[in-house]
Amino acid sequence: KEKLLRVKCFGNFEVFAKEEPLQFKRLKTKELFAFLVDRNGAGMTAKQICAVLFPEDTDDNKNVAYLRQLVLDLKNTLKSVGAESVLCHDTPCYRVDTNLLKCDYFTHLETGKPDFYGEYMTQYSWAEETCGMLQFKK
Repeated sequence: KEKLLRVKCFGNFEVFAKEEPLQFKRLKTKELFAFLVDRNGAGMTAKQICAVLFPEDTDDNKNVAYLRQLVLDLKNTLKSVGAESVLCHDTPCYRVDTNLLKCDYFTHLETGKPDFYGEYMTQYSWAEETCGMLQFKK
């Protein structure tokens, strides 16, 4: 399949469409996409996503409603660059189609390359667990 987006996970998380940085309206929308990429194609329910993105807030109804807005924003962002098929909603789970992404993290998991130097999605504290796993596997 044609790779619709290039995703950089090592260092800061960034997304590129035709080598131009993808512009997200909200930082949380970008973080949602980063979390789904981190899950490597595994489906996540709305409540599971909310537990990670909003760890301080226990109001599930409010968080799920906000997540719906973020999902719509992400769909529109991806659609604007012809990559709407990257986001999958297999009720009740959200996931990304890893086959449509060129991603340093996925390549590293498959081949051990590119080299991992200890930095992974540095702007997100929840990514420290994956970073630790990557360092342990070295």
